[in-house]
Amino acid sequence: MTGGNLYTFNFNYAVYNLFIKKMKRNVYLYFAVKLILLLLIVFLIDFCIGNILRHFYLKEGTGRQYRATYTIEKTTDDILIFGSSRAYHHYVPSIIEDSLKQSCYNTGSPGQFLLYNYATLKAVLKRYSPKLIILDVSPRDLAEDKESYDRLSFLLPYYRDHPEIRPIVDLKSPFEKYKLLSSIYPFNSKFLMIIGGNLNYFKNKFSDIKGYKPLYRKWNKSIEIKSPDTYKLDRIKEKVFLSFIEDCDHAGSNLLVVCSPNFIKYNKPDYSITVMQKYAKSKNISFIDFTNDTAFINHPDLFDDLDHLNKRGSEIFTINLVEKLKKRP
Repeated sequence: MTGGNLYTFNFNYAVYNLFIKKMKRNVYLYFAVKLILLLLIVFLIDFCIGNILRHFYLKEGTGRQYRATYTIEKTTDDILIFGSSRAYHHYVPSIIEDSLKQSCYNTGSPGQFLLYNYATLKAVLKRYSPKLIILDVSPRDLAEDKESYDRLSFLLPYYRDHPEIRPIVDLKSPFEKYKLLSSIYPFNSKFLMIIGGNLNYFKNKFSDIKGYKPLYRKWNKSIEIKSPDTYKLDRIKEKVFLSFIEDCDHAGSNLLVVCSPNFIKYNKPDYSITVMQKYAKSKNISFIDFTNDTAFINHPDLFDDLDHLNKRGSEIFTINLVEKLKKRP
């Protein structure tokens, strides 16, 4: 080290020591600086890890997370099907495409119901207007249920780039927008799914056909009989259902609401289905209810379990639905 450089080094070191000594004299200032440095380090780590997770999340090629990304950011099909696992396993896009000569994609997501469906609809309609939207609904869809709000965490990875879904995701909790200041938080509990979605093994195991996943078991147990009670409705979900109808109308997309079959015989109509039928009728929206349809409840071999049709059942159901669609005015 030359004399000039040594002098500069010693001077800078002396200034640094003087600064540290002064800070140590002021304990509060010293603590504040250390806290700021710690927070800065935490922020940088959170930012870097969060963006790495986001990169690989959006690179997934199969699975629920991939299908959510495809629905929200990429779909351009003429016909879209929204719903839960019942939609996922009941509607066969290839049959709809062959019959109606229009492209079709099944956005159904297991474990996700009306709130999730409305959020993804908002994202789709921001990009384009499908010609036909089919919303598959289920008994108790409008019932009060905290879990249905908790499940909105599935949409957290899209919160940053899709402001149109934020009002729905914010229903999860009043603190959600503050938690989402973290770049890692949207991917909590998704690490294994991100790894799986980027591996060929999972791509083969969890592949689907334009969003449709056939089931192959044949149900061999007795039919379940239910007498639904008049439970308390969730007013937010009622408003969301009406908004779903109105947003489709404003976008110029035809809407069909369907309650697809299950292997349950109802002694009286489910309360949610009755209310949704009333709302649909008031908005001049077609509502097709397959509850207690003898073409299905008399045939357990068409079901995989009480709530889901198997492959043969889904094909028969989709053909049946298409015929009803063709007869619509």
